[in-house]
Amino acid sequence: MSKGFDQYYENAVKAPFKKRELVSYTIGGLGDSVLSGLVSTFFMIFATSVMKISPITIGTILLVTKFVDAFCDPVVGVLMDNTRTKYGKLRPYILFGGLFWAAITALLFFNPNFSSHALQITYVALIYTLWGIGFSLFDVPYWSMSAIISTDPQKRNSIVSLTRSATTLGSLMVSLTGGLLVSYFARSPHSGQGYSYLGWLFSLLAAISFITLFIVSKERVKPRTEKTSFKSIVNILKINKPLQAYIVSQFFQVLTMVVTMLTSYYAIYNLGSIALLSFIMVPTMIGFLLTPLVIPKLLKVVRTPQLLLYSGIISVITGAIYYIVGYQNLTFVFIISIFAGFFISMSMSLSTIYVVDSIDYAEWKTGYRAEGLMFSIQSLTAKIMSAFGSFVTGILLTAIQFNTDAVTQSAFTLKGLFFITAFGAGISSILGSIPLLICKFKGRERDRILSELSDNRAKKQQ
Repeated sequence: MSKGFDQYYENAVKAPFKKRELVSYTIGGLGDSVLSGLVSTFFMIFATSVMKISPITIGTILLVTKFVDAFCDPVVGVLMDNTRTKYGKLRPYILFGGLFWAAITALLFFNPNFSSHALQITYVALIYTLWGIGFSLFDVPYWSMSAIISTDPQKRNSIVSLTRSATTLGSLMVSLTGGLLVSYFARSPHSGQGYSYLGWLFSLLAAISFITLFIVSKERVKPRTEKTSFKSIVNILKINKPLQAYIVSQFFQVLTMVVTMLTSYYAIYNLGSIALLSFIMVPTMIGFLLTPLVIPKLLKVVRTPQLLLYSGIISVITGAIYYIVGYQNLTFVFIISIFAGFFISMSMSLSTIYVVDSIDYAEWKTGYRAEGLMFSIQSLTAKIMSAFGSFVTGILLTAIQFNTDAVTQSAFTLKGLFFITAFGAGISSILGSIPLLICKFKGRERDRILSELSDNRAKKQQ
């Protein structure tokens, strides 16, 4: 083990935890969510409308490259486990991995204007693959840092809680300002420069946040990373029926992700301006903020699978009203977007709650909760779902005859975008509830298992 590595931790432990470290960690979370939100919101519209790559092609690229990204996390985890430097174990990744990720994000919004269409496609495939690797190089050590930035468990809990809020704020900042900035920068005569300037600006801000985090933060606990074998993952999947139901449910809810990806298209072509993206996202975020206030009360009277089904049905009814009334009245669009955000957040929150249920089931079945393994599977599922969502988005854009060369789209295309926006989330929730309803871990069976689990815990404590 490196002498400089040991000396670093000896010095870091002696240094008191300061508020500026909390601020720097929160700022790093903002940078993380800004880059992620930037790409999820604007990259597909940039690739199709500016680089003129067909929706089905870009969807396929995102599908393939996301699978590479999904399996980068465990590789980065192993690398971190074997890293020993005089700057600590994680901070070098936060600095160099973060700067690499920010630089690649800027390149992702650069249009090289190759004369060959094949070269354009190759460029996007290569840069997006590198973007996924950069994401893992920063994101994995960043969240691992939360466990070793302080030796006080309560402070660590506060750090994680605050940072989760900060990441939501970062995504909100992109949604609120992105469309307006693209519209402003688009006054430049160069085609697509609005998106390019936006990408370069946010990449620079994120890079500054990563440098700040590296300089200010300290690692105070030598982390012990438990290695998880592929065999253990297979075994936990075999025995954990609720976790299997969750994974299938996520694939059934792919339209929720599609709706999110198509929001910028809807703002540009249906509402008439990318600047109106913020007009959709503000009420959507209001709906997101309402969810934590409502779900705990509803779950006191309705089980998770049933609540997901009911929310889907109500979402479809709301979507039908939206589809009948239309989007000409922006005040009505604002109001209906609050409901849309609420139902999208409802499906996401209920799915995460079900993962917690699967952890209880694993403890009842094996005696071990395996939280880390469970949430690593959730993370892997989320990344694969992101890839699948991108692919389905490309298929649907092709199906509704989206024209990458047209300034305005046909009536058929506009109607298709509107239909997906109005009904996508509701259909997803209904389909997603089916695997959870079929799974036997519900109702009286769930109550029986949780009661046995409680008794087992009590016996262990005696």
